[in-house]
Amino acid sequence: MSFGPNKITIQEIAINSLGSLIAGLIGSIVIAIIVFFLSNVIDIVGEFNKAERAGTNVNTILPLVLSLITLIGTSITVFLTYYLLTITSSQKYRKSIVIIGQIAFFSLLLYIFVTPVYIFLGFKSHEYIMHVFLFHTIVLAFGTSLILELLNNYRYVLIGIYGSFVGLFFSTFVTIMIFSSFTSGYAKLISLVIILPLINVMMTLFKQLFEFLYYHYCKYTSFDQLGDIFYQIEFREKESLREEIEKNI
Repeated sequence: MSFGPNKITIQEIAINSLGSLIAGLIGSIVIAIIVFFLSNVIDIVGEFNKAERAGTNVNTILPLVLSLITLIGTSITVFLTYYLLTITSSQKYRKSIVIIGQIAFFSLLLYIFVTPVYIFLGFKSHEYIMHVFLFHTIVLAFGTSLILELLNNYRYVLIGIYGSFVGLFFSTFVTIMIFSSFTSGYAKLISLVIILPLINVMMTLFKQLFEFLYYHYCKYTSFDQLGDIFYQIEFREKESLREEIEKNI
């Protein structure tokens, strides 16, 4: 009982990607504003610059501060991304307090697990903090993408899952390539502000490109291997049960 995947157009992909870019930029701006206002208490950029020149560790409180800033900036990004998707793709993404709650829970749970990593690796090298930031941001974007697909696209949940993995692969590859192109630690720190919107837009772009390709694959071949997978499983189970009952009669 498959009705075919949701139709998605290039225009819709472009609009959703633009929305993800805007959400990521707002998250980055929030991070930059927080860093600016905290400069009188702890000069984050200065601490990184000093640690790089002197070859010493960063301020002991810096990893914790950065983990909190990352939580705020990335959370704003993923919530804005979800909100914009409910506007631009309302036929697929619904406004729901349950979904908001699950995104918030995942963000908080990830933060609880990743904060000790920030602190432990931050004491060893300022470079490691930036690597943890990348990991934190990519995992949060990927996890949020999975949550949105699982709770909004039940009939075609496998398309959403596979598409999210495609987005994860390309966003990870491109961001690591860009991040590695910066040689100094100071430049890498500045690049993190750019990388947040980049991760967000690439996660959306490549996930929806996968959905676009699968839609046209189904349209031209009439094969829909991923469609309504739970119905197919339930149907097979019922058929197996019926055959067992007939054998025992």
